[in-house]
Formats: sequence, structure tokens, C-alpha cells
Amino acid sequence: MQPPEILSFTEQLIPAYHSPDFESLLNQLTEGHPPSVKLLVKMELKRLMTPCTKSIDLRGRVQGECREYQLDGLKHWLDDVAFNTYHKGVKRFGSYTEGVWDLLYNTRNNFRVMKQRGTLNQGKITEPNSPFEVEPVKLGYDLKRQENRLKISSQVKIILRNSKHTVHGLSIDLSSSGAKFKVPSAFDYKLGDTISVTFTELSETSEVPGLDQAIEYRILAIDDSYDNDAIKFLRTLKLTETNVIERIIIESLRDNSQKAKHDNQDKIIRARTRGYEHSYLKHTSNLPVFFSGSELQMVLMTENNQSIWQYWQDERNQQALSNLFNSARMEQLTKDGLRGSSNVLYAFKHDHQGKTLFFSMMMPEATRAQRHLFWHIGARRSSWKAFRLSVFELSDQERQELASHSRELTDRSSALTHCAILQEITDSTSAKDYLLVEKPALASSELAPFRHPRKVSHTPINIYYDARSRRREPRYRFKTPLQLHIEGNVLAEGFTIDMSKRGLSIVLDKAVDLKAGDSAQINFRELRLYDKSLPLDALPYTVIRVGPEGRKLQLMVEETTQTLKSIAFFNSIIENNQDKMLRKDEVLPSAHLLEGLHNILLDKIVSAPVFVEKVGANLRPKVIGVNYPLPPHLALLAKLGHDNQITLEPIYKGHTNTLLATPMRRIDGAEPQYHEVYIAAAKFGARIQSVESRLITDFVNIKDRIQFIQHALELGELFVLRISAAPVFDPFTTLMRSDLSELAQISMPHAKALEKELGAMAGFGEIIDITEEVLIRLELTQ
Repeated sequence: MQPPEILSFTEQLIPAYHSPDFESLLNQLTEGHPPSVKLLVKMELKRLMTPCTKSIDLRGRVQGECREYQLDGLKHWLDDVAFNTYHKGVKRFGSYTEGVWDLLYNTRNNFRVMKQRGTLNQGKITEPNSPFEVEPVKLGYDLKRQENRLKISSQVKIILRNSKHTVHGLSIDLSSSGAKFKVPSAFDYKLGDTISVTFTELSETSEVPGLDQAIEYRILAIDDSYDNDAIKFLRTLKLTETNVIERIIIESLRDNSQKAKHDNQDKIIRARTRGYEHSYLKHTSNLPVFFSGSELQMVLMTENNQSIWQYWQDERNQQALSNLFNSARMEQLTKDGLRGSSNVLYAFKHDHQGKTLFFSMMMPEATRAQRHLFWHIGARRSSWKAFRLSVFELSDQERQELASHSRELTDRSSALTHCAILQEITDSTSAKDYLLVEKPALASSELAPFRHPRKVSHTPINIYYDARSRRREPRYRFKTPLQLHIEGNVLAEGFTIDMSKRGLSIVLDKAVDLKAGDSAQINFRELRLYDKSLPLDALPYTVIRVGPEGRKLQLMVEETTQTLKSIAFFNSIIENNQDKMLRKDEVLPSAHLLEGLHNILLDKIVSAPVFVEKVGANLRPKVIGVNYPLPPHLALLAKLGHDNQITLEPIYKGHTNTLLATPMRRIDGAEPQYHEVYIAAAKFGARIQSVESRLITDFVNIKDRIQFIQHALELGELFVLRISAAPVFDPFTTLMRSDLSELAQISMPHAKALEKELGAMAGFGEIIDITEEVLIRLELTQ
């Protein structure tokens, strides 16, 4: 081992070894040192720059899987880290030399090196066998392609046109129009660049002529490997007009049984992925909305997003969501050429003279002082909310897909232009954060421009993402005269439009000043004559909804021991008059419409769904839905994971009762529960040194939380995640059942296994990154 001083001089002189002024540089560096230093430096440099002919076999010597490579005429067994180091070394030394050989036997994951550094048995940041390691499933990844795609791991030689560098890599999968390659991260790859690829290993094993010729590809995407920074993945488009790759695929699948197996495997993977996609769209807490220009036309309802829909209902239970999207606001979010945009909306409700008034403010709409005033007035109310609105312009194909359902959607879909996702990112539990800023000296009237008009211009249609009726009982068209009483006084007269055992829809001869939740009595002027023993002259009802003009009402009977006989009476009327009373069927979406919505929404994911299974008495996250490239907070969790899994240990470890067990109890009427998790990742360069996470309730006070945030930002990265959790009562959807039936025709065992896997789903959660909004509300943005 050379002394450190000699090694330092050597390192500096490696790039200049073959240059004409090498001697002068050597003399300058060693000036003032004994002649022996200069001699030792030259000897070490000569050794390092000597061409090497030794093969390298790192199997059993490194922490990582090794693969055989043929590089510069020599066969080596290298792992991904050494493979990347080889390219770095060749680029630095000019060729495969003794210096490269030294580097390969001293990589950071070499067991000998780790033992010397004391890192061999050092504790991991996360546990490899942790119950919080989850499988990432790429949502929107539909294997129903127009062309075959074959997974082939084979060595390739790539020439980078921009730098003339030669890179050795591996093919991951091939299709007739493109390919995915694994390459060392030592080189600078650029989107749009053209690369020349020679399939060196395949050309030796395949009889397809022309495979030894270079094929040009264009780089469409560069993906990081989240568990190994030594490699990257290139997704490419084939440019060269050749059928060589198609012939390779045909050759690989020329056996009919092998082709059928390949095709069936694709269908099995597709069915499983779609199962999780259906479950995500059925259970998401986000509210998908669709616009025609600036006008809200359609809303997609799920098991868990009804609280957002109900938030925008006034005291009459009239839907006022469309007023949130006024024309000026939408014009800003849907400017021409803007494919997507995202913004934060703050909102609260104010009760004035028995009427509910809505206020909302989007960040760019107000001055800093107005925003602070909005915070101070709104955050003191229990109705305080913050939403994130992510807007996406629909493609021509997506517009055509929705337009094809115009009859089913009562012509609402014929001119849809944008889709948006409305997600709640904070509520009154974090309201104190907004009161930390100083209240500005502005009059409350400054907020008048942010008050919604009382008149609702139009109500969007809402569709449930499942073709199942949600009515507790069927409704029937039925007309009979009545009087509406309040505390014994006749308020108005009218008649029924439809009825069920417990409910009524009525029209009155004049407007009434009632709101949802009020009590009233109904005098059935004709029906009471059929059974005078029943209180049908003053049957108590609760007002459920009042029409905009105050004349149309929906009511629900108050179930007491006194009204049970009346409910039975209405039931007998329905059962005995089936031939006369027309059933009012609920309009359910067709499978074709749901399939179209499924395809449109899956590339517009703004949260990561987590699917939870029950193992024994414990709940455990099993799968996380993702889109690539991963957003920064998921990239961190992927880097902490093991064996291509994503770890959720920083979120759930030590918090399973709060984040999983309690909110996922199967209690009728259970609604999603939300918690904020603060994650601090200390980093040295790109390496993660440590991770600390806390629930918002773990902080002693607001000062403690702010110090945690500031410390995290100084040492590395901070992520604040909003975690939702809810029980799953029925994981299956109509489309999922259809997919399982198709799969059963191919493979009954796989269909049963998938049905069992999806049926074991006990809970559903979502991860939303709210870091930016938290920093804004605490005034910690840089």
C-alpha cells in the first residue's frame, strides 16, 4: 500500500498521464519533495495505467447479484455496482487497466471493504424482513398491447451519439417498436438522443440474420433505479427500419405452447393489475370532476369521497360545488396550451340568518395580507378546509371516449374538455397552524369577493364508480294529495311524486322556508281514510333536501315505535299494487362507461393508494399503487426498500394502532380517518444517512414541530404526508368480477387465487404529499 501522499499525487496525475506536458506537471506537483517521491509516483502511475488481461469474478465477494459480462474480449462476473464502476474506470483510465481492476475489487459493497470500514454488520435504516415492505404495482399499466413485448435479459453494446462513448448494458424487454435497457449511471444520457444498439449476446445465440448490425433507438425516458444508484433504465423507440426484433420475438415464441403461455401470463398480470386499479377507483378519497370549459358537468363518486361532495351542500342540502369553479378561476387553471396545473384552495362555511354561505380562495387570487385575513377568519371555524385541485386537459382520444356516452350522461359529456382531481389536504385539526401569522389590519369586508353566490347556476350529474344500486329501498311513482304541517299549523298543500316505505318526494303549491334536518308532519288527506287507526294525519318526517325554489322536498319518516305500523302500511300499499305502481329505477352507469372512466383517470393519479390485508389478527400493508417516475416522497421510500419493494416503515412502524387498526375497524358507517406524518431524511450527498418520522401528535408543541422541520431541511429532505385509512367492506366491483370471469376461462387456478387475494383486502389508505402546503402555512418557505 502506497503512502497517502503518493496516492494523492497519483490521483491528480491520472488524467494527464498521456499528455505531452505530463513531466512538467509531475515536476510541479513534487517540487520540494525528495526525488524518491517523484520516482514512486511514476512507478504507481505506470502500474495503474498498465493494460490488464485478468478476468474478474466477484461472486460471493460483494453484496449484490452478479451476472456474466463479456467486456473488451474478457468475461467477467460483475454486480451492478461493479458494472457501473467498470465504465467509470475505463472512462477515467482510457481502457481496462490495472487501475480499473483495483477499483472493481474495492467497490463500496465489497464484503472485505465493508468489514474494513466497519459497515459490514452495521444496522440498516429499514429492516429487510419488515412487515411494512410492500409490492409496487404500476397503475395504468395495461398489458393489452397491439404488439408482443418479450422480457429478454441479454447483453448489448450501446454507442452514445452525443459523446461517442461505448456503453455496455442489458436489454430488459423488447418489442417491435421499442425496448428498455439497463445501463450504468456513469454516463450522461439525454432525452431525445439517438443511440446505436448492437445485441452482442443475442447475435451469438440466435440464428436470425442481421442481428449483429447496429439498430438505432431514440431515448424517450430515463428512469432511476430506486434501490441502486449505479444503474439507470432507458426506455426507447426503435428508429431503424428492420424486422430483426420481430423475428427474435417470433423465434422465442415459435412453439405454440410457449406462445400461449406467454400470452396467458400477460393476461394474468393484466387481470391482477386491473383488480387493484378497480379497487383504487372505488375507494379513493379524491373527487374526480369533469368540465366543459369552465362549467362543471360531472362528478365521480366513490365509497370514501362523499364527505367532499357533502361539504359543498348548503342548509337546504342543495349541491353548491359548481360555484367553487367560477369562470375566472377556471380560466386561470385551463389556459390554452396548459396540459396540467395544480393549486391550493382554502375554504370555510359561515352561517348567516339560517343560511349557509361558502367562502373559498385560491392562492394566486389574493394578496398575502388577504390570504392571512382569510386564514384568521376561516381557521377559527370547524368547517375550515384546504383542498388541492389538479387540473388535466383531456386528450382528443379521451374526449371522443366520453362523447360516445353522451346519451347515457344526458348530453353532459359531448363537449368535455378537462378533468380535475379535488383532494382534501387539511382540515380543522390543523387549523391552529394558520393562526400563527399576524392578523392583518384589514376589514372583514375584504373577503367579500371570495364569497360564493347563493344561486347555484347548475348541478353536475354524479356517477358512482360501480354499477350497483345504493338505495336502501326501491322507490315507486305514486301521486296522492297531502298537507305539510309545522307544529300543527298548515304550511302548504301538495302531492307526492314518488315514495318508498320510509321516504317521500313531494311538490308543494308554494315555497316554504325549510332546511335539511328540520322536522315536519304530513297529513295524507286520502290515505288516512284507509286506516283511521294510524296517525296518517300528522306523520312525522325529517326534511332531507329542499329544491332551489323551495317547493320540491325530499323527506324521510322518523322511525319510532309509533311510526312502525305506518311504515308497514306503506309497504303493504307497494306490495299490493305492483301492477299499478311504476318502479323508479336508479340510473346506473354501464360497464362501457366505467371502463372509459377507468382508462382516463389512471394516468392522473395524485395520491398513492395502499392496499391492506389481514394476517391473523394483524393488519399489514401489502401493495402500493404507483406511477413512474416516482414522486420524491415515494422515491425516498423506494430507496429505503429491499429487493425492489417499497418500504412504508417510516410511516407505519410504531403507529400501526393509530394508522391501521383503529381507522380500519369494520364498523358500519365508518369514514376515512386522516393523520399527518412528518419524515426527516438526513443525507450525505445522495446517500440517506438516517430517517426519523413523527405523527403530528408526537410533537410537544408547535415550536417543537417547527424545529423538526428546520432541522430536516438543513440536513437533507423533509416530507409531510397526509395518510388516510378506511375499512374495506366489499373489495369487488362489477368490472373486477367481469375480469375474473375472463381470467377463469384461461386459468381457473389463477382466477381463484386472484379472487382470494383481492377478497382478503381489509383496508384501504392513501398517501398524499402536503409538504409544500405545510411550509406555506407555517411561513417556512425559502
